[in-house]
Order: sequence, then structure tokens, then C-alpha cells
Amino acid sequence: MKVLVAPPIQHDADGYINSLAVAGELVIDPGVCPCGESDCEEDGVFLGAASGQPTMLAVVADLAFLTAKQFQQIVRGGCCKECAANGTADKMAIHSRFTANRWPVGSVLGRRAGHAFVVSLGVEGG
Repeated sequence: MKVLVAPPIQHDADGYINSLAVAGELVIDPGVCPCGESDCEEDGVFLGAASGQPTMLAVVADLAFLTAKQFQQIVRGGCCKECAANGTADKMAIHSRFTANRWPVGSVLGRRAGHAFVVSLGVEGG
């Protein structure tokens, strides 16, 4: 199953860090979250599914061992209680899978104004 994962953490000369999520952690493309909780909605970042930590970039990965049901449970567990209970977490899981399926494995994605975009395009199967 294609999903989004956090990239390796990188620091630049100015001390900028691209991610607070753990490298390889499943990340969520939250789309638009109506609850207003800061850990659910961020216009310019993806969110670590387990940690809730932001990452500026996400990488499309194919995790054959992960099922859609398991991914949905992970997302529910990482969201605020309101979103887990009202179905928003399930919508985030679907939105994240849709985002991952739009581009080839290895593609690096960014996020701006609530939408994902390609930073570099991966090559399917490579």
C-alpha cells in the first residue's frame, strides 16, 4: 500500500530542520480539519501519524505489509479525540492514501495552503 513517510531529518547551515517527525514515520496529509485542533490542521506541514509532530516534506513509500485498515487505525490513534470520534480521522486516512497514490514511489512532497505538491518526482519501482 502506498503511504507517506517522514524523510530523513536534515539541518542546513542556518539551523533549519525539515522535520520533527521521526525519519520513516507514517505521516498524514491532514487536508482540511474542521475541529481546529492545532495537532490536526496545519496548512504547510504533514503530521506524524504516531507522534503528531510536523514535517515539511513527505516521501511516497510502498509498505506492502500495511493494510488499509491498519493505516486507518494508526491515523485514528494519532488524531485528537474529537477527530477520532467524529469520523474526521477516517477522512484524513483516505485523503492521505489518495495523496500517496497520486505520485510514484520515492516522490518527495511538500505542502502549502492545505494542498500537497511535488518537490521531486520518484520513479515507480525504483
